[in-house]
Amino acid sequence: MSNDSTLITIDVRGEICPSPLIKAMEAMKDAEGNQEIEMITDFLPAVLTVSNAALKQGWNINIRLSGEKEWNVRLIQIV
Repeated sequence: MSNDSTLITIDVRGEICPSPLIKAMEAMKDAEGNQEIEMITDFLPAVLTVSNAALKQGWNINIRLSGEKEWNVRLIQIV
């Protein structure tokens, strides 16, 4: 996981649930103010479970297919 002042990046390619969900939940908990989270995954169920969890936590979601089987899930805090 890497982070800068505005973006926390979680690269979970090659990982299956529950690992992507746990890492995303931890990032959502640790995010400050205007930080966004970007999760990169190649496991479609992770896109669905993380999206559902983020919605329940009050985050906006932007999902983009970035390869044949790779997704970028951007989580944006609602402030």
